[in-house]
Amino acid sequence: FTSTRDDIITFKMMDKHLQSYEQNFTSWTDDVPTCKDSGVGSSSNEIYRKDGRRVPMHSYEDRSFRFRRDEYNLCVYGVFDGFNGAQVSDFVMKRLPAELVLGQLVPDIRDDLVKDMIRQAFVSVDKEYFGLIGHKLAARMVMRSDQQLARDSKLADLDDEVSSGCAATVALILNNKIFVSNVGDCQAFLCYGSHNGISVIPLSVDHNLHNEDERLRLQHLGHRGGDFSAQDNPLGPHWYTRCFGNYQVKGGYKENASLASCTDDPVIAEPEILGPIPVEDNLEFLVIATKSLCDAVHKCTKQEPQKELANLLLHHLQDEPSSSLSTVAQSTVDHIVRMYTEHEETDSTSLIKRDDMTLLVRNFGHAKSDPGSGHPNAQSPNLSQIDNQGQIKKREEKTLTRSSARPRPTRSSTTTESSGIYVAHGRELPVDEHGRIEPYVDFGPFYKLWNERMANGDSTPKNS
Repeated sequence: FTSTRDDIITFKMMDKHLQSYEQNFTSWTDDVPTCKDSGVGSSSNEIYRKDGRRVPMHSYEDRSFRFRRDEYNLCVYGVFDGFNGAQVSDFVMKRLPAELVLGQLVPDIRDDLVKDMIRQAFVSVDKEYFGLIGHKLAARMVMRSDQQLARDSKLADLDDEVSSGCAATVALILNNKIFVSNVGDCQAFLCYGSHNGISVIPLSVDHNLHNEDERLRLQHLGHRGGDFSAQDNPLGPHWYTRCFGNYQVKGGYKENASLASCTDDPVIAEPEILGPIPVEDNLEFLVIATKSLCDAVHKCTKQEPQKELANLLLHHLQDEPSSSLSTVAQSTVDHIVRMYTEHEETDSTSLIKRDDMTLLVRNFGHAKSDPGSGHPNAQSPNLSQIDNQGQIKKREEKTLTRSSARPRPTRSSTTTESSGIYVAHGRELPVDEHGRIEPYVDFGPFYKLWNERMANGDSTPKNS
């Protein structure tokens, strides 16, 4: 490469222009309505230092969306767990729904065609992302081929950038049927209610080296290395065998000696798709959560995390009946963060670390009276709840007004500390019919003295 340095200058100019393009890039679905029968809660990563301070380990990398098209009787939800940066999760969050909610899926489409379109959307968005960063891939190839440039620290930066990726789980509801597709390990499950409690049905598959089917797929591709060790794992820290992004284990897999024997990309973006699943009358929730959130629940409770998470959601929905679903989801995440922190402070001997957490909830109870929600029971005015014994009971659904849509000014809030106090004491300050906190200080004596003083013509306070 005689003109290597000129090429690098050209790539830098391309990078500058494309960075400007990426900054101006907006989602094609900005005008698509958000599904109001759903909500999202999240918590950013943190590390607890020995001096008591909490600082982020890296930028927030999770993304999500929740869209609804009543004209197609369609709802689409997605959670994206990014790694090595938020470039991929941000791009997929903006582009993937455009492949699904802009008229491609119509009510009379066959189920097999729905699955084909979802599969095609995942694969095409992944390819589109690599096309977007093509200039970085080209610059990286040039630098790797030049011995002098190969020692440049900028090559390491490029390696980090092109290894960015994300796990993803997308749920689609069309004509009262649910389709769930995923790559990576974001969890999805359905919660059904009955008089005996709640039952949980998992919908997602973890795509990593702990999955026997995925190991067999790699072997069929010609991988001869057996199981990867934790010290020498070319698939990255999460061991993902399916994900968005992460060029080094896709188009660049031949560069890695552990993967070079494969005849095709060992890591793919093609999702596993489950469905159609009919929306039944006793369906309470669809939940999508990052693996980090479920792992935190399991570590604290030693119980099945999906069942425990469902119980927490129903608990907070009961405690905050006038709040939006996003407020309920956020209170649930805050509860888990507080619980996890207390557990680690008691049991852990090392620094407390917590990764990004995201929780998306679709509540079918709120939507039962709405014909565009995808629920078949359009006559039911009630919303299922769980009582203190884990039993399902019914409460009357309130009309959503400007005041009731706001989070109630009670002792519960979306902060970890306050939600902890709220849960610990199990008590909240009363509110009036407008959702405002009722007075708890009697100003009667003050107004009596003030009125007497005004009647005497003296409104100037006296020094005590």
